[in-house]
Parts: sequence; structure tokens; C-alpha cells
Amino acid sequence: MPTTPDRVRAIASHLGALTDPQLQLFIDDAIIEIASFPAEKIAGYEERLPRYLAAHLASMNVRRSTSQQVGDMKVTYDSGTGAKGEGLASTPYGQEYLRLLDLLDLKPPETGPGLGLMVL
Repeated sequence: MPTTPDRVRAIASHLGALTDPQLQLFIDDAIIEIASFPAEKIAGYEERLPRYLAAHLASMNVRRSTSQQVGDMKVTYDSGTGAKGEGLASTPYGQEYLRLLDLLDLKPPETGPGLGLMVL
């Protein structure tokens, strides 16, 4: 069963404001990243890994209120860094993705700037 926008929303209801095409972009990005893992290592987790990674990626772009106040209309938003860290650890979905990778004895692909070198 492939990961769908509805399956991502089922674990991350705050993403309900995103359209199916918007969520599908995050799913597609997650699938591309997960494709770097050996198929035999992720067997049985082909739907779950992209679902949690897509929820993490989409959550980084959706502001969530952490508190509200009716008198004088005050709303406080999550800073986006999360209580447990940065990067994948900044959302519960990224944390679950990391837990699954650890369970499967995998490491997330390296991110950040790298050296691009072409030899002719």
C-alpha cells in the first residue's frame, strides 16, 4: 500500500489545511530519500517510512499554535525547533522516522552542503 495524503493526515491532523497535491510533494520527496536505502533493509516498512518522513517535512511548513488566549487575542506558535532538538528530531514524526531507522539499523542520508566535483 503506497503512502497517500490521507494516510499522512491520519497521523498528523494539523496538516488538514494542505491540499492533496501539496502533501503529495512531501511524500514524493520522502520516497526519493528512502530510495537510497537497500530494499531488503526496509522490507515491511516501505509505506511507514515515507509516511512519517512526509509528515515531518510537511510539519516544518505549517505553523502550529502552542497556546491561545481569548482576552486580548494572544496566540503563541511553536518555534519550529521542537522540544527535543533540531532537524528530524524537531517533530514527533521525524523522531518516529529516526526510531524506525534505528530499529532497521539504518542512518539518515547525509544532508547539508557538500562538495560537487566533476572530472572530465
